[in-house]
Amino acid sequence: MRLSKAFLLSFLIFFLADRSSIRAQESFGFVMWDNIPLKMNGLTVLNPWAGGINNAQFGRIDLNGDGLMDLIVFDRHGNRLMPFLFERSGSEWHYVYSPFFRRFFPPLSHWFQLLDYNGDGKTDLFTYTPGGIMVYRNDGDDVPDFRQITHPYITSLQGSIYTNLLVTYVDYPAIADLDGDGDMDILTFWGLGSFVEFHRNMSVETFGSPDSLIFEKVSNCWGRFAENPESNIIYLDTCSGRTVTGALNDTPKHTGSTFCLLDINGDQLLDLLLGDVDYPDFSALINGGSDNVNAVMTAQLPAYPAEDPALMWSFPLAWVSDIDNSGRNELLVSPFDPSLVKSEGSESVWLYRDASATSTPEFVLERRDFLQHTMVDLGLGAHPVFADVDGDGLVDMVAGNYGLYDTCIVNDYGQLKCYYYSRLALFLNRGTALQPSFELYDDDFALVSALQIQGAYPAFMDLDGDGDTDMVLGSDDGTLRLFINLAGEGNLPVYAAPGQNAFGIDAGAYSTPVFFDVDADGLNDLVLGNAAGKLWLYRNTGSVHNPVFQLVSDFWGGVNVTDPMVSYTGYAVPSFIRAPDGTPLLLVGSESGLMSLYGGVSAEPGSQFTLLARHFMYISEGIRTSPAVTDLNNDGYPDLAVGNYSGGITLFRGTAPGPEGIVAEPDTDDTFRIFPNPASETLTVLFSRQGRHTARIFDLNGRMIKEIPAVGTASVTVGVEDLPAGIYIISVCSLERQWEASRQKFSVIR
Repeated sequence: MRLSKAFLLSFLIFFLADRSSIRAQESFGFVMWDNIPLKMNGLTVLNPWAGGINNAQFGRIDLNGDGLMDLIVFDRHGNRLMPFLFERSGSEWHYVYSPFFRRFFPPLSHWFQLLDYNGDGKTDLFTYTPGGIMVYRNDGDDVPDFRQITHPYITSLQGSIYTNLLVTYVDYPAIADLDGDGDMDILTFWGLGSFVEFHRNMSVETFGSPDSLIFEKVSNCWGRFAENPESNIIYLDTCSGRTVTGALNDTPKHTGSTFCLLDINGDQLLDLLLGDVDYPDFSALINGGSDNVNAVMTAQLPAYPAEDPALMWSFPLAWVSDIDNSGRNELLVSPFDPSLVKSEGSESVWLYRDASATSTPEFVLERRDFLQHTMVDLGLGAHPVFADVDGDGLVDMVAGNYGLYDTCIVNDYGQLKCYYYSRLALFLNRGTALQPSFELYDDDFALVSALQIQGAYPAFMDLDGDGDTDMVLGSDDGTLRLFINLAGEGNLPVYAAPGQNAFGIDAGAYSTPVFFDVDADGLNDLVLGNAAGKLWLYRNTGSVHNPVFQLVSDFWGGVNVTDPMVSYTGYAVPSFIRAPDGTPLLLVGSESGLMSLYGGVSAEPGSQFTLLARHFMYISEGIRTSPAVTDLNNDGYPDLAVGNYSGGITLFRGTAPGPEGIVAEPDTDDTFRIFPNPASETLTVLFSRQGRHTARIFDLNGRMIKEIPAVGTASVTVGVEDLPAGIYIISVCSLERQWEASRQKFSVIR
């Protein structure tokens, strides 16, 4: 079969378009490495490298088509989507982290909800967009297939015109069928005020079906209550126009709230759990009205749940659903606060079990670290570093953090202030030189918590020539602390009292030191990142036993990873990779979450590095990424650990050169979808509709390798185990119109 010149040209364009993305992979690639065992407190944990959780939201959806609802966790700190598959064995159940399914979801920001709004049995997606709510309809069968159906947001008839149904980024609305007609209505606070708006979905009334999103604002004061604009005080039997002494006489200024509708007292009416910014608990409001549409909040409970009330310190979000697929609901509570310093971090997902034998729930706290107890979660932030700490010849891992929650107080100005202090966690490698296995040995290594610092970042090197590993520690004040190891070679470290202001260095706030021989003179130099997003280089002009560090540049290589579209800080974290020929490459984590790869690394003053990849390998594991590189399994390829601000660590195994991280071309006409991509053994092709199709696989020279008929089916599986690693094109056309083909790239890995 011959291909047209236009088709061959399209191959060439696709290929050339990706060259900038794969230059960094000419010597190695990376694949997610989630099967390295980890023990904590003597037990092997289930999801060690899932990446931590801070401020979470939740949704249920059947991800793998097994008929059981799985769990999606969305961490607002970094907009991280975390899919978990539900698994049951007898009476035991658990969730297994399954990042593969992230590829089926669109990008999310601030908040999301999973609901079947059109009643087709498939879970759809509601999420924040500037100005209101964006909706994706799920058209998938075997896996989710989300199609945006609002452009860009839901509108509602308000007065005489349709305008955006406003939900701000600091509000979490209630989306539920309040009037019992089968379509989804919406409750949310007025953008600037203290009253709740009720937007009724008119889909069933208009079309006799819930498959449309046609809203009309029918009430400015649902529930007949008001929230104080400057506190969480609730005023009952109050609506706009009524006089409430001292309450609502100022300019309205709504600051953010979360909604959770549930029947608290078993009377078949929906009550309301209301979370409020800067307050730790819920306002539990009881509906004494005639129904859910004509709700009247007539009472406020003093605390909820009555046993072990939820206390999140700031802005709790409640979510009620059947977590264990038992037919009975549980309650999950987590902070909704967008602030990066208002979360308990490692204990920020509270699970309540319903202990009631009646229709009136009695939620009892089961644990404060749901899912977090199955993974590395160091609180806020994680800075992994590799070193042979105990001198046994195996590479261990030490991880610092921004901080572990200590206390929160409301100061004299009515502001909520939370305090965090850093620790180091020591993970000893209990495996072999070829198969690493880690154990949490010490969660306050070197007693760093006593220093009461933030942003602890360790670096290891024998600084006094006695054969054991010493440590320097960067932190929020920009200086370094020196920990001299007194234990001797081959022993676990015993450090002397830390020395302050080591080497007289101050590299700026949140310094992140790394030792590396930049100039190849046999002596380790010192590179430091900082909150400004830049790097400092100190060249070692001393000796192996007596290092002397001299400043070469405070803007080394012209590197600045600050993204002003995200923040005014960069939080640069440097790490180094050596190519097989020994050439050093510089990998830098950042506040934005992107990791940038640089070549042309030089110790010469004024040198400017070459940016090889701004979004290295398309790895997206949250914000304030902190990379660390070593060869954990001694296969000659660098392995990678990535810490993030959610307090977790994700591991990636180094592989032979390949197309990992290359994103497939978008399917612009929605003819078909493919997964997994990259593939190693099989590739599944999902057609947008059943019919008579042919799928053909071509290499980049335009040579057809395989032809697969697909008649009367919605999907077909193609074996690729016999294909060499590389990039390929799959072309799909109908048998009736073979001259019109849709094409996508995919990659095969080994």
